[in-house]
Amino acid sequence: MDLIQILLVVLILLIASATQGLSGFAFQLISVPLLAMVIGIKEAIVLAALFGFTVNIYLIIVLKKHLKFFRLKKLIWGALFGVPLGAYFLAKANTILLEHLLGLIIFLFVFFSLIKIIKPININDAWGYLFGFISGLLGGAFNTNGPPVVIYFYLKGINKEDLKASIAGYFLFTLSLIIISHFVANVTPAKTYLLYLEFFPVVIIGAFIGQKLFGKIPTETYNKIILVLLGFISISLLLK
Repeated sequence: MDLIQILLVVLILLIASATQGLSGFAFQLISVPLLAMVIGIKEAIVLAALFGFTVNIYLIIVLKKHLKFFRLKKLIWGALFGVPLGAYFLAKANTILLEHLLGLIIFLFVFFSLIKIIKPININDAWGYLFGFISGLLGGAFNTNGPPVVIYFYLKGINKEDLKASIAGYFLFTLSLIIISHFVANVTPAKTYLLYLEFFPVVIIGAFIGQKLFGKIPTETYNKIILVLLGFISISLLLK
């Protein structure tokens, strides 16, 4: 890479890791399309998974006392059943139409949340099976497993630290599966791991900045940030 490419990668990774450090998600959403324009889509996907995994480990270390496994158990079980069905569904479905439908559903959720029709209500833990299943289904079909989990934890109405730790814990699990699958499928050339090591400090700095900003905002503001990021996700799906 030349100097311009290096500076662009640094900027992209700083923004993506700081956003995830602040919100607990959205690293892939921000980094993959931008990195793809600089280093190519295959390397962008693999690097985003590696760096997303790294940021989530950092967040869990920082928020470890807020991570409760019982909040993740039902989601994980649901996801394990949803992923293979989603992968099968991908081969059969009109993916563009379904991504637009998903985008519309997320957009309506954000809209109704912002006007206070939908509020955090501490929904029953049993709903975790359904939200986890939908997350796995979407992850297997479109690699878009985040929104159902973020919405589920938002509806739980827990404090911002517990909410963020729970999101990070779930994504750590799913990214582990993705990284293992990349390794087994041998889609990760050695130079990608070298890029990961080269830019590792940038991602840690970005995550640190995001976490510091997170510590200064109240839960209500954090919930609004989540809704805004979900709004961006919905728009990106609708514009595909």
